[in-house]
Amino acid sequence: MAVTTYSYEQLQQRNLAYLGLARGIEGFLWMVVLLFFSGAIIGLTFADATALDQSDGAFGRMLWYPVYASILFLAVFRVPGILRLASYNPLIVFCVLYMGITMFWSVDPGGTLRRSIALLMTTFAGLAFAARFEWDEMVERIAGVMLVLGLITLFVVVSNPERGIMQFIHEGAWRGPWVEKNYLGGVMTKGLAVSMCAFAVNPKRGWLWVPTGLLCFALVLLSTSKTSLLISLTMIGLFIALRVFRRYPILRIPVVFAFLAGVALIIGVAFAAPEEALALIGKDPTLTGRTDIWTLLTRAIEQRPWLGYGYGVFWMDPLGPSYETRSILQWAVPTAHNGWFDTWLSGGAVAIALFAALLIPTVLMSLARIKSGGVETYWVVLSIVFFIGFSISESSILQQNDLSWFLFVATTAKLWARERAWWRPGSRGSVARVNIIR
Repeated sequence: MAVTTYSYEQLQQRNLAYLGLARGIEGFLWMVVLLFFSGAIIGLTFADATALDQSDGAFGRMLWYPVYASILFLAVFRVPGILRLASYNPLIVFCVLYMGITMFWSVDPGGTLRRSIALLMTTFAGLAFAARFEWDEMVERIAGVMLVLGLITLFVVVSNPERGIMQFIHEGAWRGPWVEKNYLGGVMTKGLAVSMCAFAVNPKRGWLWVPTGLLCFALVLLSTSKTSLLISLTMIGLFIALRVFRRYPILRIPVVFAFLAGVALIIGVAFAAPEEALALIGKDPTLTGRTDIWTLLTRAIEQRPWLGYGYGVFWMDPLGPSYETRSILQWAVPTAHNGWFDTWLSGGAVAIALFAALLIPTVLMSLARIKSGGVETYWVVLSIVFFIGFSISESSILQQNDLSWFLFVATTAKLWARERAWWRPGSRGSVARVNIIR
């Protein structure tokens, strides 16, 4: 029987081909994971926003099982890195574990257990993603997924306008594959931010990232989401300010002064004439009914202020603790439309304190990167800002199966681990870093 022999060069080429195939499969699986966390895939399985709660039913849970299996598969080869990141940032672990512990006093222990496991998997995925990719790779991969989501939105609208464009409430507003326009606006705002950061990380691919950013901003406008538009404009202004601050040291003092003056002006106008200020962005004094929800939820919080009702179950039972809020407002309120309220309802003041203990140092670390960080600073600052901004209008804090929480975990994990600044090859920062290492 003849035995086939291979030269060293042939073996090397074969191994490189296998490695390329493995990396291609890995990249595809991460794209699928991010697409699911964005809500686009789940959104396509349900016809309208009233069916959103079905995603927590048996069929919705079945859709997530392959995703969780993919996350575990991807994490197998990154266990040391995941453990390292978790050890540097134990507060993330404490927050997630505490939400699981709320099962012992939850109004629905089974629901809390299911959702806390989903939260654990979402957090685990964020840590695995951070352990796998360097700053530049992470930013560009996220930007690539946002481009795919933008193209999916266009395809849905063109192929099925009745599905992609809202027909009754908010008639004419684009929603794409999601159940409601604000989901599209929120995801595309993140897409705009990461596209600008991807351009900063790799200007040579500006031919790809600039059109991606323009597509995302156009979809924000077409969604008619005022909150998303406001945060998008903030992202653009902040990106320009960071660009000037980092590239032109002589302008740093004017930039800081202009930023502080602008913030002071906005706060002053908001307090002096709140109704007029809200009217400028197309909002009424109730923030489209949100303040009515928050007022009623303070009464629910007063009944269980310290430990809450259990993670993720306050809104599950129509006849449960959410009954009073829904009956007074006369509509099936799905969430608090505020991450802080939903966190308080889930885990009480203890959960708020734990998350605040995580968030405050994270904000300080992100600001420190402006002076000492590399090109990754754009993503660090912008991602933390839009996470905080959206936490006021959507339930993104400690949220299971959620893109915002996934991105926050991945970015925060790398920040707390003090991962080194990333500079473009050939830049002044890159040369300086090489000299320091030598």
